[in-house]
Amino acid sequence: MSETLPRVLCVDDEPNVLAAMERNLFDEFDVEVANSGEAGLQAIHQGERFAVIISDMRMPNMDGATFLSKAREVSPDSVRILLTGQADVESSIAAINKGAIFRYLCKPCSKEALVASINDAVRQYRLVRAEKELLATTLAASVKTLTEVLAMVAPWAFQRSAFAQSCVRHALVKLNWPDGWLYTIAAALSQIGCVGIPAEIVQADAAQRKLSEDEQRLLQEHPDVASRLVKCIPRLELVAEIIRHQAKEAATDAPIEVCRGAHLLRAALELERHATLGRLNVDRPAEILRTVRPALPEYIIKALADFRVNVTNVRNVYIRELTPGWVLDEDIRTTKGLMVLTKGHELTDTAISALQRLLAANAIKEPIRVR
Repeated sequence: MSETLPRVLCVDDEPNVLAAMERNLFDEFDVEVANSGEAGLQAIHQGERFAVIISDMRMPNMDGATFLSKAREVSPDSVRILLTGQADVESSIAAINKGAIFRYLCKPCSKEALVASINDAVRQYRLVRAEKELLATTLAASVKTLTEVLAMVAPWAFQRSAFAQSCVRHALVKLNWPDGWLYTIAAALSQIGCVGIPAEIVQADAAQRKLSEDEQRLLQEHPDVASRLVKCIPRLELVAEIIRHQAKEAATDAPIEVCRGAHLLRAALELERHATLGRLNVDRPAEILRTVRPALPEYIIKALADFRVNVTNVRNVYIRELTPGWVLDEDIRTTKGLMVLTKGHELTDTAISALQRLLAANAIKEPIRVR
């Protein structure tokens, strides 16, 4: 089939129905079939994203409503259609609500009606994808500006968020979650509520030294402050909720993106705390994360288990040689002793640009030690 045809997944436990759907749709869509909900989920996990997912309601082991609900979790942009011979209105409404169904069709359904519904679903899918792609690209520039301001105003907070972004990007390669930009933006903006908090308070907290009540309040409130700021940006409501839960578990009924993102961000910031204390090179990340309370899901721990464990080859380099992704092997301070970047910080374009500006002003010396 041509790659330009919209991909459609048809799930039904009756071989004759699947054969008929393939026959009726093959010339207009790139059709894949599955004979059970389990097989359908496996197909979703493999290959390119489906524009439309069609499922029969009555299937053994996993009915259509349950399957489409699970499909929504792993491929939320795919538009879902429920095809069933049931006349039970109540169960149909429940199925629509449970799986966020785009269209409900009664069997038998004519080829014309089915094709028309699929075409409507494809248009909806393309609209959603175009909107998300535009959102991701426009927000990326805005977030970059905000993080650069954070780097100038509160370098230590920028370091935390940059480290968290490195963890999140590392994990997302393995987790293969849709809309990964949600989680990377949450990491990038997770510390903007820290502007105005002295670095000494954060360092004392990381080292688990006793803080005053006012200092503890500042640290406890910064996720809520950041969440309120981010929530003001259109379409970042889920990101704001992830940020709000960066130090705690989200409610069980929270959107799946919030639950996943909060776990991942909490894990990333725990590894950052150990890196700041110089412990990350000694302990394996998995061992660190298994001590976190409340406990983190095992799939998060596995996704970060090899984070930086193979970062070696220490060398001294000039600032003009720095490359994004390298990790500092020493603290970087100005000639007056002010902390710029801490050991364990992964270099980004923004961080390298800041070091170049400081070097031009003779505020730091080179070479610096990196891994």
